[in-house]
Amino acid sequence: MTSIGNAIGTVPPAPHRPIRWDNLRTDEAERVIRERVQDTRNVIVGTHALQQVNERFGGLSFTTEDIYWILETGAVSEPPTRENAREWKVIVVKRMPGTREAGVVTLIATDKDTLFVKTVEWMDWLT
Repeated sequence: MTSIGNAIGTVPPAPHRPIRWDNLRTDEAERVIRERVQDTRNVIVGTHALQQVNERFGGLSFTTEDIYWILETGAVSEPPTRENAREWKVIVVKRMPGTREAGVVTLIATDKDTLFVKTVEWMDWLT
């Protein structure tokens, strides 16, 4: 059976390079995050992150759906740092509609398909 994409002449996407877990790059981190967040069961939002959503963002104005959206569409703000042998830490940043820039501090597991959201923060408080 021919797929619709091939039937109308589109070219299938090029295969991705393997992830280099020993020296994770920013673009690789973004790719892993975007792939994993497609199934939100892969995303674990920690208790501290949920508390920060309520304290820093006023609860109802910022939700876990916003966290997923930032992970899916945001940019890794600086090179990943190794937390331990099985995790890399990144901050995924995105300007919220009509408001400030938010960051989601995320741990990327190297041995599972999970992301752990450690905390969320307004990025302008860092400057």
